[in-house]
Amino acid sequence: MDYFIDTKTQIAPCIASKARFALGITHKEPSNNKTCSYNYWSKVIASLASEKSISSEMAEEAKKKFSHIMMKK
Repeated sequence: MDYFIDTKTQIAPCIASKARFALGITHKEPSNNKTCSYNYWSKVIASLASEKSISSEMAEEAKKKFSHIMMKK
């Protein structure tokens, strides 16, 4: 389970799997159709990047993949 930075709020698992893919943590693209707002996506990316010690440059690149990943059906 993944949680937002400094909270006990769980990140939606479907969104977390897409974020892990965008960050390059996993290489298998998720097939779920769950979507979220860009604000939520940014918070998820920031939380996972912090937890996994991923550079801020890679996190910014992952944020830019929002439209491509969320609009896939």
